[in-house]
Amino acid sequence: MRPAPKQDKLFFKLIKSYVFFAFTLGVINLALLLLVLDTENEIIEITLPWLLLLGLLFSMNVYIYSRWTAKRITRPLESIAAAIRRMEKGHYTERLDITAGYEFSVIQQRFNDMAERLERTEEENRRLQASKQRMLADLSHDLKTPITTIQGYAKALQLGMVDSEAQKERILQLIYNKSTLVTTLVDDIFNLSKLDRPDYPLVAMQGDLAELLREIAADYYDQFEDKQFTLLLDIPHGEVLMDYDSNLMRRAISNLLSNALLHNPPGTEVSIRLSDADDTVRLFVIDNGVGISDPLKRVIFDPFVRGDAARQRDGGTGLGLAIARQTLELHGGELNLHNQHGKTEFELVLYKKRKSTQ
Repeated sequence: MRPAPKQDKLFFKLIKSYVFFAFTLGVINLALLLLVLDTENEIIEITLPWLLLLGLLFSMNVYIYSRWTAKRITRPLESIAAAIRRMEKGHYTERLDITAGYEFSVIQQRFNDMAERLERTEEENRRLQASKQRMLADLSHDLKTPITTIQGYAKALQLGMVDSEAQKERILQLIYNKSTLVTTLVDDIFNLSKLDRPDYPLVAMQGDLAELLREIAADYYDQFEDKQFTLLLDIPHGEVLMDYDSNLMRRAISNLLSNALLHNPPGTEVSIRLSDADDTVRLFVIDNGVGISDPLKRVIFDPFVRGDAARQRDGGTGLGLAIARQTLELHGGELNLHNQHGKTEFELVLYKKRKSTQ
């Protein structure tokens, strides 16, 4: 129910002010009447000085009442109107700071809350716009570089500028590798755009996450051997049952392992650890490689951001971590990054009872 005494406070103040105005006006009239009344002759004698005095007292009464009304009502309304006009022009940092009664203090609080939300939304829009522009520039760069290389080598072959069969074979292999990179980039962009849809059809079925990890580790075993990486596994022997989309989860975990392989030197130690708690399952992918700087850590999950902070030609598509995080969020989970004790730790969190989206 409405707290009537508080919400009607201004109404009662206005009544009191009207009563005060009427009372003071009555006192003035009564005082003037006593002064001009001749009781002996039973006549009222009003002269010009008395009329001037009456006008002066009446004007003072109106002035005092008007000042009170302006202070309590008009000025707060003018401040609110001015703040709204400035906000219409995009000044979302505008805040109200007025001293007034209960009703205006409520309006002020609601206005400031709204302004704060608008400011955050505007800042987020600017960030998204900057991210979009950067993503388009990066996409243009990542597509143009291999395509330019393919065009250059193809033109050289067309003009007969390559004589030996060994050089032709090498160039054809380079063309194939660059075309594969372009295909991978397009596929990653397509997959990321699909995952970003709110109506993405997630096919979550109960499966053994521990067995999935063992399969992925086996798939990457040769790559780790070739690059002289040490792979350590800490996976429960029993089943770790969860509801998840097998294809998406495989891709997300594979992206983390590929990221570790791509951005760390030979001899790096990579650990995969799986823990099963009552309400959560946590998967850790940890390496003791080159690490990730704090500035890069803040944007590492954005599209086209690469772990080396520089745009190397062999730096992958820069979409792997963005796809991995989007996958975890689709499952109602989280993907976090921790830098501690000289190690880079990616933590995947899955909730056995999915968290509410509200």
